[in-house]
Order: sequence, then C-alpha cells, then structure tokens
Amino acid sequence: MRPIASAALVLAVLATGCANAGFDKANRMPQNDGANANVGKTLSLRNAFLLGGDDPASPPPQLPLYAVLVNDGQRPDQLERITVEGGGDVRLAGPVALPPGQAVGMNNQVIGTVTGARGNTVPMTFTFREAKSVRVMVPVKARIGQYASLTPSPAGPPSATPGVTEPPSPGQTSPTSGPQSPSKNPVQPGPGTDVHPE
Repeated sequence: MRPIASAALVLAVLATGCANAGFDKANRMPQNDGANANVGKTLSLRNAFLLGGDDPASPPPQLPLYAVLVNDGQRPDQLERITVEGGGDVRLAGPVALPPGQAVGMNNQVIGTVTGARGNTVPMTFTFREAKSVRVMVPVKARIGQYASLTPSPAGPPSATPGVTEPPSPGQTSPTSGPQSPSKNPVQPGPGTDVHPE
C-alpha cells in the first residue's frame, strides 16, 4: 500500500472525532470504533457508526448515521442508497456526491438517519452509482463520552473536503484537514466486511 493512500485514510478516520483512531498496518485498515470497508479500487468507507441515546436500553426511534467516504479514483461517484437488513429504513441527508480525490462526511457530518434498526450492531449495505455495493456491520454508539457532543440531526447533504498537500502522521492531524490526494492501489478489507470489487 502506498504511503499517500495510508495517510489519506488515516486522516479521514482521525478527522471524524473518534478517540480510538489509528492504523493497523498489518491488516491495512484503520483502527476506530466504527465500520470500515474498501469498495473496489477507488472508494473507502471509514468509521461508520450510528448514534444512539444516553441509555443503550432505550434507543431513540431515529438514529443519525455518521461515516466518511473517500473517493481515491479519477471519476466522480455517488452514494445512491443504504439499506438495513432485518427491517429499518435509511433516509440520506441529501444527494451524497463523491467527487474524485475528496472525502465526504468529515468533521462529524451526519450522512443520513435510520429508523427501525435494532441491536447494538446493524448490518447495512451501501449502494453506489458506479462502484459495487458493500455490506458492513455498523455499531450503535451511546450518546455519552466522546459521542455526547455530536450533532444528532443532519444540517443538509454532507460536503466534500479536498485533499491536503502533505501526508500527516497518525495522531498529528487537525480536525479540519482533508485526505491526501487519491491513490491507485487498493487496500485489503478487514475481517467481517463483505466487499464487492469493481
């Protein structure tokens, strides 16, 4: 895996506000509290999670969905829809365009809301206009600790963040920085993730 690609993905994860962020060089996957997957050779899904309530035993009827989507390709793509296995509906915050060389969903932007989901981990499938679909197990995080200050309602469609010029070191990035310019080589998916390459 190229150093530029590693820096881009690490930065995307660190900028989501997750305290347990890092990078597993052996498995070539970021270490965070959310779901992660690689979609073909160009798209990456990072730190996807649902925000629950203060009491895990009494979840709210609607859960905000957070995730960072990185397009390392040369062509634009778009997140078309997200489905929940076993019941539940997902409403995207708006058209989720994925420009080439940029990340969408940075700085804890809500990309959609989920109703009817059950359990502490929710199987969800992300479907794209160009890339193939990807299935991940998305955890539900209680609204406590580092998650207590997150905005539970979407403010509109998530915006894209352009790349930075210098690849940062893990743990030395600012919350407003974007990912590095796109890469060509794919990274390997982590365990428990169903990836359908392009």
